Amino acid sequence: MRTVASIDIGTDKIVALIGEVDTYGDLHIVGVGESKARGVDKGTITRLEVAARAIATSVREAEEMSGQKVTEVVINVSGSTVKSQNEKDTINISPSPVEVEEEHIHRLVERSVARGKEDGYDIVHAIPRRYMLDDQEGIEDPVGLIGSKLTAQVHIVKVGTTVSRNLEKAVVSAGFQPTMRVVSAIASANAVLSEEEKDEGVLLIDMGASLTDFVLYLEGYPVVTGCITLAGNVITKDISSYMKIDPEHAEKIKREEGVALVDLVKEGEIIKIKPRGEDREISIEKSTLAEVIQIRLEEIVEKIVEKIEGSGYKLDGANAGVVITGGCANLTGIKEFLERFTDLPARVGVPSGLIGLKEKIEDSKYSTAVGLLKFRVSPEGVAPAGSRIEVQSNGLGKGLDLKGLIEKFKNFLREIM
Repeated sequence: MRTVASIDIGTDKIVALIGEVDTYGDLHIVGVGESKARGVDKGTITRLEVAARAIATSVREAEEMSGQKVTEVVINVSGSTVKSQNEKDTINISPSPVEVEEEHIHRLVERSVARGKEDGYDIVHAIPRRYMLDDQEGIEDPVGLIGSKLTAQVHIVKVGTTVSRNLEKAVVSAGFQPTMRVVSAIASANAVLSEEEKDEGVLLIDMGASLTDFVLYLEGYPVVTGCITLAGNVITKDISSYMKIDPEHAEKIKREEGVALVDLVKEGEIIKIKPRGEDREISIEKSTLAEVIQIRLEEIVEKIVEKIEGSGYKLDGANAGVVITGGCANLTGIKEFLERFTDLPARVGVPSGLIGLKEKIEDSKYSTAVGLLKFRVSPEGVAPAGSRIEVQSNGLGKGLDLKGLIEKFKNFLREIM
């Protein structure tokens, strides 16, 4: 058994997962730890020591449950600095046709990464999404094929250097080594989306407490990845402000009585609230609460659509529709709201394909943590594999070590054989 661990660092909570990989390569979840997030706000570390303690608390809880000790972890990165771009480049392999090797793909991706570099940003992912070999388009994996010229479109995702390095520093301060970073949206997609959905085209929305991460897949690959700084907490604030109730009361009402679409509320339904300074509860129509929620959800989705269209893409290519996950995915009527607002099919995404502790972690709020863990045990999380290459920082901001990663991949294969 090989032990792996992940840490999802959010604004509301920090989740640590520990898994074991068996001889068949299957992932067994053996430990779950969760702590209140402190010293973190919208993906940014605001108090180093406080955040480090919260991280350590969640991992210790997972260690106690699993009976395992961990030192290396996979972490997520998120926040307002996350952005993506698509680069297209071509390399000449040989004057006459020869066999395409992994080295050629790596060289092609390196050129795209060089073009995508930007002061103040770290590149987290560089994912080849479409190949052309000589004049032949639609190549999914060119390795082993014959050609003389190779072209690829590469999806590059980057995040602010300061944000990324401070997250890593908080993890190190907690006593753990971050061996890999994965953008939250891509991690969540790895946990809840099927390959068929990615092929057909799908928009993944991960709506948490303070951030809404998203990624649009077309023809099997991500084309737009981003994040907006509006999510569940702002809905709670809206309820608190409009109804003049305490934030804690507003959060409770949102979770227990909240509905994402006004049309789903029966006429005449009422709820009880206790405004600040009042000695007794008062009754309000439940549709009023739903209207407050729906208005803010519309703004959040509008901003996502704006970012997608600003990148040159349209939602109508997402034939598989919209999948929502994260804490806000548990809001009553969220599926119906998305279908009405986007005119696309929608579903709530929960982590799938799990062994062990399924009852506990088959919940939308654990999607990022599960996705990080699944990413780590897949070949893509160990080394460049086929047509999907991930550029990951190794430790604190080190570059991609291809030889070292290939050796790790060989060791991985030996372990599962």
